[in-house]
Amino acid sequence: MALRDITKVLFSAMGLCLCWAHTTSRPASSPEKPHIVLILADDLGWNDISWNNPVALSPNLEALAREGVILDQSYVQPICTPTRSALMSGRYPYTIGTQHGIIRPKEPTGLSMKRKLLSEAMKEAGYSTHIVGKWHLGFCSWDYTPTSRGFDTFWGYYTGAEDYYHHTRRGDQMNEEGEEVACPAGMNHNYAATAGYDFRNNTEVEYSVKGEYSTYSFASYTVDLLESRNPEEPMFLYLPFQSVHEPLEVPDNYTIPFEHIEDNARRKKLGMVLAMDEAVGRIVEALKSSGHYNNTIIIFSTDNGAPTSSAGNNWPLRGRKGTLWEGGTRGPAFVHSPLLSRKGVVSNE
Repeated sequence: MALRDITKVLFSAMGLCLCWAHTTSRPASSPEKPHIVLILADDLGWNDISWNNPVALSPNLEALAREGVILDQSYVQPICTPTRSALMSGRYPYTIGTQHGIIRPKEPTGLSMKRKLLSEAMKEAGYSTHIVGKWHLGFCSWDYTPTSRGFDTFWGYYTGAEDYYHHTRRGDQMNEEGEEVACPAGMNHNYAATAGYDFRNNTEVEYSVKGEYSTYSFASYTVDLLESRNPEEPMFLYLPFQSVHEPLEVPDNYTIPFEHIEDNARRKKLGMVLAMDEAVGRIVEALKSSGHYNNTIIIFSTDNGAPTSSAGNNWPLRGRKGTLWEGGTRGPAFVHSPLLSRKGVVSNE
């Protein structure tokens, strides 16, 4: 599979093919294989990001978006696993049996083994492949886990909702979108102290991050990865953040800019967006300092719209996560790269 075909699989899974065709032009002197950094936020609503809502603060993401191409008509699936399965396989969920909802912790299944994943295609094309963050595509057998499906390294967790500090989860809580959550919004993270621990370094359980906010851990690991590798070797880096899925947990300093907001849950949600934004800023700085940035394509999207049950906001779009209205399926997204010939534009393709 040619590199351009692989890239088309990536973009078509997110509805970005036309944007790539209309906005990029590779300089003759540039390397054949650009680094690809795919950032996926979790449950980020249309009105949770600063280029759609000035009350939200996401300066690093907004700078990347406004210096690249904002994808104003980017559509995803209305819930987690279907979007991730489409993104990794390039197939609509109903063609691979993942259209019904999320893969639950005790469910003995995963993303079909009959499909070649994007990570496997990239690896065949000579890329090193890395995932940092949330998998949620099955772990009932080692065959379904990231390092058996084309990723050289994995730093993150297998399941869905979990505690941001303890990295534990329970399987008996359900929100109004029909998705399991680690604990009810607003409850202390000690609620999850008796639940199962879910954090891995490749296939090994990783306890060193216990007590560390996951957004910090993902950013620090990624920075170390970028600083340790040769930027001349092509890289596919998939960054599916835990943020900003419930439970609503974030260090207190990130809520200070939102003290004027009366609703405590909304303050926390916007603080979580700000913490994720800071992590992205750290990663971009590492891309630059390590020599990767000038040959990198950064793609950003959410996996679905925001759940209104946990202070997410999709205004002015109708609906929420789990629905087929635009509030569930139209998400903030952009492409950013020094390789773009057209920058600072909004695409309505």
